[in-house]
Amino acid sequence: MTTMTPTKALGMALLLSLSPGCSDDASQPDNPYVGDMYDTSYAGQVTAQQVKYRVNAQGEKIRIDRYAGRFVWTDYAAPWCSPCTPQARVIHHLEHAWPDRVVFITIMTGDSAAYEDIPNQESARTWATRFELDPSKVVAATDQWSRTVPAHLLYSPEGHTLFTHTGGMDEEQIREVVTRYTADWDRWRESAERADWMR
Repeated sequence: MTTMTPTKALGMALLLSLSPGCSDDASQPDNPYVGDMYDTSYAGQVTAQQVKYRVNAQGEKIRIDRYAGRFVWTDYAAPWCSPCTPQARVIHHLEHAWPDRVVFITIMTGDSAAYEDIPNQESARTWATRFELDPSKVVAATDQWSRTVPAHLLYSPEGHTLFTHTGGMDEEQIREVVTRYTADWDRWRESAERADWMR
């Protein structure tokens, strides 16, 4: 039996703590950058310097501001992540909940059960088919394979990042978040009244 020195044990613990992976912890604290009301870049995806395009399950190259004018909920997922399966079913139920108000997009960060497999159009198509999701709204993100999933972001109709969360969320939790943050954003746009999460 081999023993691990305290130095090696500390190094291993640090490595594991920094490693991306899969999380079903819905109680994880939210990203501190939520609510920057000066940033309308969709978390850096649409800026004067660059625009990120992703291929959806139908083979179209799209950018997230295609949905400007509506709130956008993005769900990051991968086939190797076990909590992503029930999460996809939740997204399926919610896709038509607010058809004129909120768009639900699934962003694939992996291609298969192997952790570092880079997704592509076929990855997006397989996921969309498996969970009966709108194929135009399931996209492959070749630069996100190391992200911990499932993860969620809610963007305003103008591209503000309103809410972020890592870990699984059930349908009721997502409905509560969407209801609260969209109402707060509407109030801010109408009267400049800031909610406690806005910066």
